[in-house]
Amino acid sequence: MRALMEHGWLFAERRRRLERKIALYNEPLSRAEIERIQVERFNKTWAYCLTQVPFYRSWRKEHSLPSGISRPSDLREFPLLDKELLISRSAEVFAHASAKQAYSTGGSTGQPTKFPRGRGESTDRWANNYLGRAWRGVRPFEPQVLLWGHSHLFGDGIGSQVARLKRGVADRLMNITRLNAYDLSDPALLGHYEALRSRRPVLLVGYTSAIFKVARYIDRHRLDLGDMSRLRAVIMTAETASNADIALIERVFGARAVIEYGAAETGLVAMSREHARPIQIIWDSYICLVDQGGSLAVTTLDDRLFPLVNYAIGDQVEPTDVVDGNVLEIYSILGRQQEIVQVGSAHGILDLSPILPVHILKTLPGIVGVQFRQERPDALHIYVQADHELDLEAVSAYFARELRKDHPDLRADSLTFHQVADQARTRAGKHALFVS
Repeated sequence: MRALMEHGWLFAERRRRLERKIALYNEPLSRAEIERIQVERFNKTWAYCLTQVPFYRSWRKEHSLPSGISRPSDLREFPLLDKELLISRSAEVFAHASAKQAYSTGGSTGQPTKFPRGRGESTDRWANNYLGRAWRGVRPFEPQVLLWGHSHLFGDGIGSQVARLKRGVADRLMNITRLNAYDLSDPALLGHYEALRSRRPVLLVGYTSAIFKVARYIDRHRLDLGDMSRLRAVIMTAETASNADIALIERVFGARAVIEYGAAETGLVAMSREHARPIQIIWDSYICLVDQGGSLAVTTLDDRLFPLVNYAIGDQVEPTDVVDGNVLEIYSILGRQQEIVQVGSAHGILDLSPILPVHILKTLPGIVGVQFRQERPDALHIYVQADHELDLEAVSAYFARELRKDHPDLRADSLTFHQVADQARTRAGKHALFVS
């Protein structure tokens, strides 16, 4: 089987798609050339929408939409799609599609949403994933360790056993060793360390928080990873990565940290290229528009049963390469639009992106997780997980001192710190940023 894979007999079309994609991104294209490709691909997608997708035929009539665009920024004239709207019009969305064949969001920040999925769409998703890996010299089927979860989605009974069997076969086929990201107790972390040492993977992929905790465990116990010279990248995904996360992970594993950004309904949208930051938009598959507040809207350009056109993905970003709203590189993902933390100040209430408090706290030795509970606009509870007992008064004083560098009018009495043994999780198994 390995010989078949090496000679390209397996997943031949996926490999061809990937090779074309790598060649495209190796070309020294100007922004004008990139935008020309985006416009051509969107107009082809939109023509399909207007002839084959009932929802978009209605959408065009309701909003007097054009038959095409001449520049990516023209998409700002299209009304924003969001999950709530697609849920309300699911009959049209699934008019010629099966609800059993669908992408589904986890619903950790709201009602779960389903999006029609075509049979052949996995090819483009696979090519996008391995494009980013190719930038780190990683080829398909090379050994990788996946620090992940989702076992709860298999359910119970015979169906669960079949799903688990299929997962195991797929993992062996793809040369993946899967470790449980849900169990991050000390015995489990030791097991993860031993698996990494013995497996000597080319690639480590997982939730940002899980990889960070493994790195912190190895660092705290001064464990020897042995020969990790094959490791070319550590990919952090599904959760925001701080500069402290990146620095620790690169030092412990001796490999470049890579940030992946995407969503269940879109697939991989952006990925680190030269360094962890900035993050490169996969621009032949997506047009990403940002408004003045940094809110991101995504338009899909690959062949899909139900394309997304000017879809409000729900995140705020900090762009670094943006012209007329069309962003090609992102410095960081700031999080969900509705997720802000509020603290008291001498002049009222401060609205903050939670990324700043997380960055501040993760610079303190031993802190491995941060969560928030907003009791009132002037009462923020911060729950920290650490690998040792903390002096919470000292943590509070340090945090207030650092936050005052940007917000000198902060009222420290609006903050209450708690230490917790573990963090709450979303239904998808990720660490929740906000707890109730």
